[in-house]
Amino acid sequence: MNRKLLTALLTLTFMSAALAGCVGNDDDTTTEPTGPVVKIGFLNPATGPLAQDAAGFEYGALQAVIDLNAAQSDTVFEAVVADSGCDGTVGAAAAQSLVDANVVAVAGAACSGASMAANAVLSAAGIPMISYASTNPSLSDATAYPDFFRVVPSDAIQGPAAAAMMVDSGATNPAILHMTNDYGSGFADAIEDAWNGTLCQKIGYAETATSIASEITQIADAGCDSIFMVSYVTDAAMILNEVAAQGVTAMLFSGDGPAGEGLLTELSDDSVAHDLFVTTPRAGSSFGDFEARYDASNISSIKAYVLTSYDSIMMIGAAHQLDSTAMSTSIATTGTAYEGASGLHTFLTNGDVYGAGYNICGYTAAGADDGTFTCTKYWTVADGVQDNAA
Repeated sequence: MNRKLLTALLTLTFMSAALAGCVGNDDDTTTEPTGPVVKIGFLNPATGPLAQDAAGFEYGALQAVIDLNAAQSDTVFEAVVADSGCDGTVGAAAAQSLVDANVVAVAGAACSGASMAANAVLSAAGIPMISYASTNPSLSDATAYPDFFRVVPSDAIQGPAAAAMMVDSGATNPAILHMTNDYGSGFADAIEDAWNGTLCQKIGYAETATSIASEITQIADAGCDSIFMVSYVTDAAMILNEVAAQGVTAMLFSGDGPAGEGLLTELSDDSVAHDLFVTTPRAGSSFGDFEARYDASNISSIKAYVLTSYDSIMMIGAAHQLDSTAMSTSIATTGTAYEGASGLHTFLTNGDVYGAGYNICGYTAAGADDGTFTCTKYWTVADGVQDNAA
């Protein structure tokens, strides 16, 4: 079956769970828990610029619920799924719906702006949250964003990784083309701060933009040798298509926003992504069998964030089992040398994690529907860029 058709069918299957609202352990054939029902919120970008990856994120969350229920019989865990829309206004409304549903904690959101808005609602209600994908450096401020945790490192760390990736590839005169939302602006600033020299161009655009032609022309006219896209999947596809249409020969880079096979699903011609290189959070080590289960599922998404979606729900469940009366404190305790599918995590006092560096991955494609996504190098603060074989 064509990969894009298969992904579309899988997406429809998993997104139906979001319409149901609460999802428990109906498909598990082991003994059902019989204790009280405990609801865990899950903010998923079912609509908006990350919608094509939402099926994978939700798969991770629902598999975690299954595993939590299979591991004990005292509590019935349920996931209450709400659409964050990858947007602050939608995210705040979704967070309020989770408060109204009496969730004990929330996993999410994916997009930084949605997490920021959701935190204002959730923290006011005394409900902690663990984001599986929000990377804006401002979220490190525990005073501005109380009871906020995340199992992905801040873009203050990804900025140097992105700069090192470009240097390793031979770029000397890059342009940064970035969304002007919270994620895009924060990451673009981090890359600029890490770049040793002057940027060729730094151009912002609205994430809802429907054309990027003038920005690509400006970059081409400036003679930039490379373009770093700070984007999500939909706008990354738009940029790649425009670069190809204008015949621009610059090297292509991006961060975690569009990283993964979901970008190939979005493209009608995979070849426009050929030789695009991206940074994406590195697990370093993966504990348990969830990573293998996801690999076997054939769901195209941002794998790093499928694993963190799973871990966020699992950590909330473990924290509830530890001490349900003080969830924020219990989450902090649970997140000490926590062995997750996305790596070994220890929360800092502000709810951040250092992470294990970043994978450097690339796309290859000779034709319209034969693209591949492979991670061949990685970057860490201590060692810089290294081959995976090392």
